[in-house]
Amino acid sequence: MIVGIFLRYIKTYRGYNYIPLVSDDRFCGLVGNNGIGKSSILEAIDALFNDKPLNLNIATKRSGLVETNPHVVPVFLIRRNDLSGNLASLAETLNSLAMQISDADVSSAVLKTQIRKFTAHRAKLIDCFSMDEQYLIPIGIDRLHEVSLSLFNCRKLVELHLGEDTDSATTTLTEFQLKEFTPLLDRIKASTDYIYIPKEIDSDSFTKLETKEIQSLMGESLNQIIEGLVSAEVVRDINVRLNSFLDTLSQELVSYSYRTRTDRQQNLKKQDVYNLIVQAFFNIRMLHRKQGEAWLEINSLSSGEKQKAIIDVAHSLIKNHRASGDNLILAVDEPESSLHMSACFDQFAALYEISRSCRQLLFATHWYGFFPTIESGSAAVITRTGEEHIVDLINLSNQREQVRQMTRGSRGKLPYDVRLKSINDFVQSIITSSIGDEPYNWLICEGSSEKVYLSAYLKNLIEENRLRIIPVGGAKEIKRLYQHLAVSYEEFKDEVTGRIFLLSDTDAELVLYEVRNFDNLHCKRMVTARSPKSVSLVNIQSNPISPKTEIEDVLNGKLFYETLRTFVSDNPRLEFLGSYPEATEDLSFFALDLRESEREAIEKFFDEGNNKFIFAEKYVTGLTPEMVVPSWITEIRDWVAPPVRLSGG
Repeated sequence: MIVGIFLRYIKTYRGYNYIPLVSDDRFCGLVGNNGIGKSSILEAIDALFNDKPLNLNIATKRSGLVETNPHVVPVFLIRRNDLSGNLASLAETLNSLAMQISDADVSSAVLKTQIRKFTAHRAKLIDCFSMDEQYLIPIGIDRLHEVSLSLFNCRKLVELHLGEDTDSATTTLTEFQLKEFTPLLDRIKASTDYIYIPKEIDSDSFTKLETKEIQSLMGESLNQIIEGLVSAEVVRDINVRLNSFLDTLSQELVSYSYRTRTDRQQNLKKQDVYNLIVQAFFNIRMLHRKQGEAWLEINSLSSGEKQKAIIDVAHSLIKNHRASGDNLILAVDEPESSLHMSACFDQFAALYEISRSCRQLLFATHWYGFFPTIESGSAAVITRTGEEHIVDLINLSNQREQVRQMTRGSRGKLPYDVRLKSINDFVQSIITSSIGDEPYNWLICEGSSEKVYLSAYLKNLIEENRLRIIPVGGAKEIKRLYQHLAVSYEEFKDEVTGRIFLLSDTDAELVLYEVRNFDNLHCKRMVTARSPKSVSLVNIQSNPISPKTEIEDVLNGKLFYETLRTFVSDNPRLEFLGSYPEATEDLSFFALDLRESEREAIEKFFDEGNNKFIFAEKYVTGLTPEMVVPSWITEIRDWVAPPVRLSGG
């Protein structure tokens, strides 16, 4: 994984620049205005892994390449088990350097500034990753594609690599000494498939099976596939038979023979046969998309459809064909390019799914709508003050509070409207996708555990009614989203044909706000009633406002307690469950007559760590069609997709 990168005189970047990329996850976005340098980062990494020319800053022509010393030096996080012998020794040297370096180890103010950026990011990485299981390795290339360590080539490196007793006048390694790290760089490059999908891409050519990129996505080459079908033995047999035919023909021609111009009569090589198969079988085929009963060539699709097709193909090959994505880094420039706003959410949801199946996914974008919808990952917001690039790294799992803090404290120009832009982009995606003859339906909930339950209970709507279930991180975010949606909905209410439902808990400290339920936009909260033992979906501002009701209170009681009992061995506070009989299929809050202290013990269990999500995943594995479905689930289902009523007669 590439956790950050040092760039010097690369495209829009002058001088030394450190750009952090990773907070705690492999889903990594680069956002910012046009020309700010997002694509430059993806291109620079492509140059390193795929031996392409570096795109240099224009200042290199004026000041000279020797003076400017352009380079690209990613900071890698690599599992220790992946390296051994001399490679492990070299990695340990660079890891020790990266973990120990401080601004005191460099001289100029510019270098000190970049080292401080790196060490601040390093502290976050230490909190998020098990560094005793990983190497933190800064290593990359200069303009000649020779090894570069950027500003890490300092006195501390000399002491770590050559020994502390090395002459104090030696402050850096020589070019020859730096080349000792070449095997480590070569190993990193050889063990990584980096695929870059630029914005301006020839989709016809890119998606052909014989391209390096598609074969990398498949995890196997066409040669490997063909070799499994046409073995070396088959090629030898072809040669034997063809030579036998020529021998027979020579005998028939008496004084004549079909021969090569040299005495050595060349046979078919495996690669000759494979190349012929690629040319005659694969090269004449191009990607098509099924539309109804017809097949459309990719070159006949719109620009947006082509962009979507590329991501769809990548997603399917990584998920369904490639054996493992552990060594794959996929980089996509502006995945939303040419897409209608209604399609943006699905595009980014697909990118997130891809990131779950590969080592890392990097993308550059202008669309902020993924901010409130992605559960883990990071977004590097790039701004500029004069010639200096400022990068604010946002952890998407708690991006709301982070953005508020950064807006107050950023030295650069962190867009004051990042929060507003992210919610606006998302709202536009919801509204526009809810318009038309085949609209999307949306169910917005508080957290990821709610999504697990709702996805299991409403699986058929997801598959058949284009339902999208999105957690946004709490009741306050539900409120904010509803208020934006209500304004947009009012403008397009005659065109919205899909259903949009926002669902909240009833918290002890209830977030109250006025809600107007439109025909196709509802915002409600769950609340239980002891008499009768039931749950209602009420408007946010409606009575009752108590008791406190969370989704764990309104599940199928029997399955809820069966699932909860599986956690008793690791949670002694739940041992009291053994003294109760099997629960009923009433709502979980009413299924057992628990004491108040026992309810508090269950509440504490769900408040600890990631228990809510872990429990939810185990609960849904026990669902069967025969089980009673909670009434509030049925109410949501019937509103999103009203049952067809058959007329009498």
